[in-house]
Amino acid sequence: MKGLDDGFLCEGISEDAVFIIGSGHFGSRAARLLNQKSEERIFVVDLDKSSLSQVEELPVRRIVYDGVLFLIQNFSLLKFSSLIVPAVPVHLVFEWLRGYLETSLEVKRISLPQEIKPFLPFTWPANDGSLLVSFADFMCPDDCSEPEYCTVTGERRDTPLYDLISGLELPGFNIHVIRSKQLAAGLGGYRVSEMAEAAEMVAKNVEGKWLIGTACRCHGILTAFETKFFSGK
Repeated sequence: MKGLDDGFLCEGISEDAVFIIGSGHFGSRAARLLNQKSEERIFVVDLDKSSLSQVEELPVRRIVYDGVLFLIQNFSLLKFSSLIVPAVPVHLVFEWLRGYLETSLEVKRISLPQEIKPFLPFTWPANDGSLLVSFADFMCPDDCSEPEYCTVTGERRDTPLYDLISGLELPGFNIHVIRSKQLAAGLGGYRVSEMAEAAEMVAKNVEGKWLIGTACRCHGILTAFETKFFSGK
């Protein structure tokens, strides 16, 4: 069992490292599902020590730190092949992107354009100002295997949500979606390389409006923002 660490990585990170951001219900479940023999492979990051205590019996690295800040400050040390498992109540990709680019670009959240809602399935406002999107208006089972046919309703998902969002026509906006790939039943994540690609795309466009999403086959989260040259003020 590993003790508690601070938020800075000072040693080499393996190619197959997994970083679980958040150790509440979903984060601790992720740690248990992904736990393997190597004690150095899985990192669980949470500012709340009591939340981290939920995984103290597992051979994982427990890091007491804000998950978004951890990714911002340590991103250059992560391998592109490493996995990120978001388990926090914010749109992790957007919050990381805003902080990661802040020395060169101002990334400002804006209201989501309402005209996209008729083209999406069920939607709900998230606490952080983003938009939650889902094909389900019910609580899905934790162990859903993300099949082509819904395990609850039997309905076929002809177009995965990540493709549906990517195909939206929204004049004046760039749209980019990171697909959350299933790592185990009911558990998704994405690679560091996909986050780096998103940051590069935003940085190259310099000034403009964006709709960025993270989505699996059935569920996702969307955030709208605009970028400007950093004023330094």
